[in-house]
Amino acid sequence: MTVTPKIRRLLNKRFLLIALAAIAISLVIYSWLVSSLAWKRTLRAAGFVDELPEPGRGDRLLIVAPHPDDETLGCGGLIRQAMANGAAVDVVIMTNGDASEWSVLLGEREIPWNPANLIELGRKRQKESLRALSEAGVSAHHVHFLGFPNNGLVALWRPEHWRHSDLYQSPYTRVAFSPYEQSLTPDAPYCGQQVLSDLMAVMHVVRPTQIYVTHPRDIHPDHWATSCFVSYALATAEVKGAEWAKSAQLWGYLVHWPRYPAPMRSGLGLELLPPPELSGAEAQWYRLPLTRDEARRKLAAIRTYRSQGPRFDRLLQSFARQDEIFEALSGKELKPGAAAQWRTRNAHRRGLGGAEVRGLSLRVGDDLVAEAKVTTAPRKIPESGYVCLDLRTWDEHLAPAIATVYLRALGQAAAVRLEAPSGPRPLAAEVDADTPGKIGITHLSLPTKSQAGQDLFVTCYGSVKDRLTDPAVASWVRFRRDAAAAR
Repeated sequence: MTVTPKIRRLLNKRFLLIALAAIAISLVIYSWLVSSLAWKRTLRAAGFVDELPEPGRGDRLLIVAPHPDDETLGCGGLIRQAMANGAAVDVVIMTNGDASEWSVLLGEREIPWNPANLIELGRKRQKESLRALSEAGVSAHHVHFLGFPNNGLVALWRPEHWRHSDLYQSPYTRVAFSPYEQSLTPDAPYCGQQVLSDLMAVMHVVRPTQIYVTHPRDIHPDHWATSCFVSYALATAEVKGAEWAKSAQLWGYLVHWPRYPAPMRSGLGLELLPPPELSGAEAQWYRLPLTRDEARRKLAAIRTYRSQGPRFDRLLQSFARQDEIFEALSGKELKPGAAAQWRTRNAHRRGLGGAEVRGLSLRVGDDLVAEAKVTTAPRKIPESGYVCLDLRTWDEHLAPAIATVYLRALGQAAAVRLEAPSGPRPLAAEVDADTPGKIGITHLSLPTKSQAGQDLFVTCYGSVKDRLTDPAVASWVRFRRDAAAAR
């Protein structure tokens, strides 16, 4: 068959078009690969490990929120995906958000609010959470309100208000028992033992495979205290032999941090990235992508919380983005001679900020002596600065703590308050006068035995100046001694 010049020209033109199309497609694929790799490098630089797998049938999620709205801000997209995929979702809300927000913003100054009005605010916020969660498919039977005091969870975590004999009274609602009809425990007493009991009651019913709770570095006091309670409850369940607790995954979501989310504005196409201070090689962040429709529905759910607007509209709506982020909170095992360290940078936001703590460290020496230091350098530590070291076991006779030490600085070189049970070795506290920005607890002797197989639950935190939020840094470790070292 003879190919005419005309046919040859047509074939050449078609070949050229095919070649150009192939080149264009290749460029698109190359560009996508390059941008994808660049995005993955950005994620790795921010401390991201991978994308969070979508929960599916067989998964049991427990979402724990300090206040009504936190569950949607941090996990609204996750909840919707889980319900759509057939996973089970239960939500625990620690407080009803019944403190005056203006009092919060003004730094816990005494404002003569009517307690009855604030209790009614708590009921209103309960209804807002139920409405938002029902739209995501979570029924009211799977939403558990605990009814503890807003801005009081840190007080309940501390030994002063742990036992039923030492109840805490909310300065806002003026009550020491939950006034809400819709509480997991009717008339729940305001103490740490009751918080732990309620959390464990829900956990044993749900037997979660995954638990999502506010991040331990969140600068709102209710948020990091909630993280402490949940971590301790999970560890307690594991110590007591609950099989589900051994494999349950613990995840942290962040709500309060300076200039977070960035930029602080509504934008469904924006990505959510962890703050630089919480990023880096040691971070374990995972990203959950959301579709445009999921992000839009999350924004609609956020707008359900009308009691929080319009003062906080800009902040709340900035959480509706094309993803949600979570950090794996597996806890740290700290062995003798090792150290754990947390750093932050001027973690301060008006009304919610944690003063100016720059770093906090915990060290356990080979001689089983603990040391904790808080650093504000180059700034000086004022009178109200303090560092706290809290060690707990699972021995009910010793609960809640075998040693809790508060060390406050007066001026720059004097420790004015030091509390701890007497031990075989004396306690010592020091303020580094040569470096005014440091204060520390040293020579805290650890017990030779504990019921939990040589395990201790440790929280370590410190703060400067801020009355409302107190600690700016909070975290926890599980201290473990080798069996040979314990003999």
